[in-house]
Amino acid sequence: MEVHAHSHTSRQKWTHYLWEFLMLFLAVFCGFLAENQREHMVEDQRAKALAKNLYKELYEDSI
Repeated sequence: MEVHAHSHTSRQKWTHYLWEFLMLFLAVFCGFLAENQREHMVEDQRAKALAKNLYKELYEDSI
């Protein structure tokens, strides 16, 4: 059975781990913001389409 051997490199400083956490946090946060922006854009397009459809139906019914 093979055993995982750790290399004899020096340990990384805590600032390195902090930097990695910050970069990962920013990546996830930016993904959340992009998804939120896309969702709002889709909802606005849907609202405009429904408003145009309502106006068209009201106009046709009033003739």
